[in-house]
Amino acid sequence: MSSLAEQLHAAARERQRPDGTAYRALLLEDATRIARLSAVALGEVERAALGEEIIPERYSRNQKTLGNADQLRLLQARVAVIGLGGLGGTVMEILARIGVGRLTLVDGDCFDESNLNRQLLSSPAVLGLAKAEIAGQRVAEINPAVVCRIVPQFLTADNGEEILDGCSLAVDCLDNIPGRFTLEEACGRRKIPLVSAAIGGTSGQATVVLPGDDGLRRIYGAPEAAPTRGSEASFGTLPFTAWQLAAVECAEVVSLLLCRPAALHQRLLLLETRDHLCELVQLTETGPGQTGTPRR
Repeated sequence: MSSLAEQLHAAARERQRPDGTAYRALLLEDATRIARLSAVALGEVERAALGEEIIPERYSRNQKTLGNADQLRLLQARVAVIGLGGLGGTVMEILARIGVGRLTLVDGDCFDESNLNRQLLSSPAVLGLAKAEIAGQRVAEINPAVVCRIVPQFLTADNGEEILDGCSLAVDCLDNIPGRFTLEEACGRRKIPLVSAAIGGTSGQATVVLPGDDGLRRIYGAPEAAPTRGSEASFGTLPFTAWQLAAVECAEVVSLLLCRPAALHQRLLLLETRDHLCELVQLTETGPGQTGTPRR
């Protein structure tokens, strides 16, 4: 049998981007066939193709913003999405589509009817089912090359480090402030970045916490003094707010995975979707009130 590289070059097809530039593409049907014949995972086939300067066709529109080396780095990464509701379900969808090769999907909750207004993974057919299990099924449908670790549990102080084992970074999509501090502590022990966002009504916020930062204390103050719930409890959660903040989180995830500067490191992005307003606040002091009433 031909080597994997030989099979990839034989299957590669000449294509053109919308700007007329040429590239060599690997179609999904060919990648799937090669994976089956070579008895290797589909993700391994895609990574090998990129190593041969052949772009899996599903990622062709990521170029030229992302090059082959960038795409390969994404495929080799593992990202933990903590919370799979309005924020997390959309974050998971974007990361699977852009080609983050390994996802750890964490949520101990099940879907209920109140989720249907905003949660991408929810539908009447899955009410009562575990969010983490449905998330894994969704990833398999949209990008079968992505490997998922399903964790149908809530992240706690006891299991946080184990859940984050092997992850490049974590994405905070939680709905409560104590859980957010617990996640930040687990990321600190694992020495990995945390991308955090929160929403309430038409408002949202996002930031990036690197190991060693004061991080969330600069927004909420000390954990023991921080409120349990934020503005979501009073203003609800709207789909366009959740999805916009999820996109912001994913942009920061990609920057971090590609070793680019995180635009929101030591900054808080405040968004008001109703008026299409945003503000970047520098986080320079520890303690509450330093960011101009950030919202959950």
